Amino acid sequence: MSLAKQHSLFAKDRSVTTSDGTHIAYTVSGEGAADDRAEGPKTPILFVNGWTCPDAYWVDIGPGVMKAGHPAVFMDSRGHGQSGLPRPAGFLARNLRSEDVSPERMAADVIEVLDDAGIDKAVLAGHSMGVQIIIEAARTHPERIAGLVPIAGTFENPVRTFADKAVLDSLYPIADVLFRFVPFEFLSPMMRRIASPRLGVRVVRLIKVAGPKVTAEHLAPHIAQISEVNFSVLWRMMSALRGHSTAADLPKIVAPTLVCAGRRDLFTPPSVQEKMAELIPDAEIVWFEDGGHMLPVEEPEGIVAAITEFLARRLQHAS
Repeated sequence: MSLAKQHSLFAKDRSVTTSDGTHIAYTVSGEGAADDRAEGPKTPILFVNGWTCPDAYWVDIGPGVMKAGHPAVFMDSRGHGQSGLPRPAGFLARNLRSEDVSPERMAADVIEVLDDAGIDKAVLAGHSMGVQIIIEAARTHPERIAGLVPIAGTFENPVRTFADKAVLDSLYPIADVLFRFVPFEFLSPMMRRIASPRLGVRVVRLIKVAGPKVTAEHLAPHIAQISEVNFSVLWRMMSALRGHSTAADLPKIVAPTLVCAGRRDLFTPPSVQEKMAELIPDAEIVWFEDGGHMLPVEEPEGIVAAITEFLARRLQHAS
């Protein structure tokens, strides 16, 4: 079994070749799975993963929203899992341009997946990097967005607000120059030898990314994916995220928005998520007091309850 299959929770039985020639793998699940089908089909929810993350972060959230009657779309972001890139990256990803892995391009991928799946409008749920992507999609294609669910993510440069230490953003250009010459391609074999879910749990707890609710089982698919992704590509992706901002566009968002935020999120501090909720008209925010940046696997039951209640109330109201 390939690593791509090991870290993919939802089998990707569909694919689309996007307008720039990139293979994007996805699946649609839970069609007609409502407990009360007399209500008719509900709005699909498309899930967008975080940076380096597989779809396993939706292990409980996906089935939860499907049980409530919402079809779910799971896609591998470009450069992750079974999705590709517009061309071979080359050594140190020298064949790629910034726009090939930008939030704008990945937001276009989301819309093209919806087109290929025959879905006119969907709720977009994103985790971490996925939040920048879904907000960008709402900016460029508001007519396709039925609702937004940002989870533990930001709407602009994630480096500047990381751990509330703005100095990291000042140092980033130096690291960017240095890392252009780091052969990240050689990391994957080493990661396969030394990385393990048990070690991963200790690391994420040490750096305060996750709390005690995160287990080795939760991390296993992520560790598998990290062991195969090209970090030269991912570094270019992070640089593109750093240059991206939709702050000026948040007040123009018309889709009902539910922000899911953890009080203990080090990567995306509560102040960032609170600001996002304040800038988006009529947005609501639900706080998870013990939640960190791995919120989807830390508080899945609470997130499912919040999403399904919010959509039942606000989508009906919006219509």
